[in-house]
Formats: sequence, structure tokens, C-alpha cells
Amino acid sequence: MPPMRPTCGHRTGDHRRFGLLGTFVGFSAARLARWDIPEVLPLPAPAIFAGNHRSLFDIVVGFHVFWNCRASVRIVVAKRYFDHWLMGRLLRTAGFIPMAPGRAALGGVKASLAALDRGETVVLMPEGRLIPPDERPGGVGPPGAGIGILAARSDAPLGVCAITGSDEVWPLGRRFPRLRFGRFRPTVRVLVESLPPLAPGDRQDRDRVAAAVMAALAALVEPAE
Repeated sequence: MPPMRPTCGHRTGDHRRFGLLGTFVGFSAARLARWDIPEVLPLPAPAIFAGNHRSLFDIVVGFHVFWNCRASVRIVVAKRYFDHWLMGRLLRTAGFIPMAPGRAALGGVKASLAALDRGETVVLMPEGRLIPPDERPGGVGPPGAGIGILAARSDAPLGVCAITGSDEVWPLGRRFPRLRFGRFRPTVRVLVESLPPLAPGDRQDRDRVAAAVMAALAALVEPAE
């Protein structure tokens, strides 16, 4: 399937607010990093995109990448970020979906499935937490249950977003991003690809679909580093 401009498909009920914040985030992000990101998305809506997670800056990356494609999507974020008075308000305004850990994740899963049923695109980070370098020898860490559940309960096509360089902008353990300017800014690179259709039996097996997604992510992340 050829890449598609997402302007007619990847929209949500929050797309104007997502776009406003995406424009502001993109303007700010340009001062923190150099960017190598796609202009189009390889899948029409609704779709499930899975990305790796190694930095708090990945939230900015998600905003910037998808709005660069003129797409507004429903991005799944850990519920604890919604507890911050300012960040929580911004995330809710842009239509982000909170995901609690463990058994409490059911609410986030239901919200994601409802969004997919409405024809919206959902973006999540299957690892479920920031993965330090020593826990990602192959480029990515182990997945949580979320991606397998979504894939098993929805027939939306799957895509992967491989992010590198975000932890150079905002390293794990730092309270704020590093401020570097001009040619000293690190490069954030994002590769987005569709996942080949899985056999029906594999699609219903949560562990198999999670393994397929992480293998596809690792295959994109490793050469880009």
C-alpha cells in the first residue's frame, strides 16, 4: 500500500486542539533537536501505531511526528503524567488516553478500542515504561500486554514507529531536557512502517503479535542508531 496523506483519514474529535498544541510543540522542538521524520503515514485510519520508549521527550516526538503528517491521533500515555496539573491538562486537551499499570489498564484499553471503533488512530508504546540502555540490548525492551490486547480485539492494521535520538535530547534521569543549539543539537530520527498482515491465528495470540511488533521495531531501531 503506498503512503497516504492522512488529512482525510487520521482525525479525531480533538483534532483542532491537537493541531494547535502540535504546532506549538513543533516550534519548540525545533530549538531542541534536528529532525529526520516522515511526511506521510504508511497506513490509513483507523490504525494502531506502536513506538519504542526511551525518553520523556518521546511525548514531544509523538506530537511533532504525527502533526508533521497533518494527522491528529489518540496517543496512549501513562496515567501518572495526567496527575501533573499542567501536563495533565495539556494531554487531556489534545485527546491523549491515560493508561494505568497492571489490572487498572482495562480503562485505557477500553478507551483505545472505542477510539478504533470510531475510526480513529491509536498510538502507544508497548514497553509501557522508559527503557534504560542496559535493558534494551537489541534496541527495544520487553512489551507489556496492551499491544497484544488491542491487536487481538481490533482488526485495525498495525504500524511501528522507531525512535532514536530522543534520549540524547532528554536523557533518562534528568529533570529537564538538555539545551544545545545550532549544530550541537542531537538528531531525532523516526522511521514509520506498516507491519505485514498477520495470520488470523497469530493476530489472536497476544504474545505472538507483541513479539512481531517488537521484532519489527528492533529491526528499524538498530540500523538507525
